[in-house]
Amino acid sequence: MAWTLAEMSKIETDPGRKSVIDTMLMEANLLEIVPWETIGRLNTTMVRHQDLPSFGYRKVTEGYSESTGHFELKVESVSLGGLDIDTDIVIARNSFTIEDARAVQQNMAMKSAAYQFNWKFISGNPTSDPEEFKGIRLRVDDIVAEGYTDQKFACSDTDTGILNSEATRFNFLQDVDKLIYAIKGHAPDALLMNKKMLLAFRSCLIRNKLLNQAQDMFGRVIDMYGNIRLIDIGTRADQSTEIILNTETAAGAASGGTECTSIYAVKFGIAELLWGIQMYPIEVRDLGEIQTKPVYRTRVDWPHGMADVDPRCIARMYGIVPDNSA
Repeated sequence: MAWTLAEMSKIETDPGRKSVIDTMLMEANLLEIVPWETIGRLNTTMVRHQDLPSFGYRKVTEGYSESTGHFELKVESVSLGGLDIDTDIVIARNSFTIEDARAVQQNMAMKSAAYQFNWKFISGNPTSDPEEFKGIRLRVDDIVAEGYTDQKFACSDTDTGILNSEATRFNFLQDVDKLIYAIKGHAPDALLMNKKMLLAFRSCLIRNKLLNQAQDMFGRVIDMYGNIRLIDIGTRADQSTEIILNTETAAGAASGGTECTSIYAVKFGIAELLWGIQMYPIEVRDLGEIQTKPVYRTRVDWPHGMADVDPRCIARMYGIVPDNSA
């Protein structure tokens, strides 16, 4: 059965695990909508349509030509994510400590885990680091290499910011609609971008009276274009380095430019589109005092990764200048 972490939080009865899940959800809006499949192993194999049979026509008394669709097998693996959280016993027992020291350390650690997930979701590269799962940037490149050219395309106007004039705002929204149309059903679940891009996008929608808003599970305001969430994917764990940079090149390279950025469209669905895989759900174990030093240890363990099977579940628009005034 597939669950999002938001759904798991609602039914979770273990206080430690619920605290971990809620902290991650607070710091990573994306995790509210990613569905997770528990596969019980380190990898999973899925069947993917490669090409369809050819339907034809015949003359009277003639036969039909034989045609068979072909499939390919795709293997996705989980990455062994987690960390140990140590708190010195004297700090944990200090009667003058205002807050539970172990809880504070756990909260900080899970914020870092949320930022790390966001980063790897976009930029994970198992070629450079075999221990991490592949992010959607490389997955889009793979899909384009297979011939799906409309999954990755440049913004039509890279010379001026999208707020420069009514014409540039119109051109930008046209490009966003192309990005949306590239997704199956023409209805992605979310558009992912960085903070500067989100603020410019929001301003563009406000000026054109197209901004919708809703609330997430914590009562926070969600910006929406139609029914599509606009998500700021945020920063890495250093809380300063943007995950999706503003220094991409106009040609879409990840760095080396001066003012361009990208927007990613994603659509989720277990075994059909894009989804999360986990060997088992996130676990939080209190190991107590360890033998090697006087610290209490909490272990967070989550073997997880991502999988996609439909080439129309992700797309990228690059070469966007959010705002040339800053």
